[in-house]
Amino acid sequence: MGSQVLQILRQGVWAALSGGWYQDPHQGAGVNALHLYLWLFLLGFPFTLYMR
Repeated sequence: MGSQVLQILRQGVWAALSGGWYQDPHQGAGVNALHLYLWLFLLGFPFTLYMR
């Protein structure tokens, strides 16, 4: 019970600070990298459109 609450808090706080992305230890490195790059693209794309 305690470790599950700790895991939810850890993932929730990190996701809140990073805007929704966190590294899932149950997924492979490729999936985590894909999610990270997709998150970075979705974060930066509106800014690049604004700068044009």
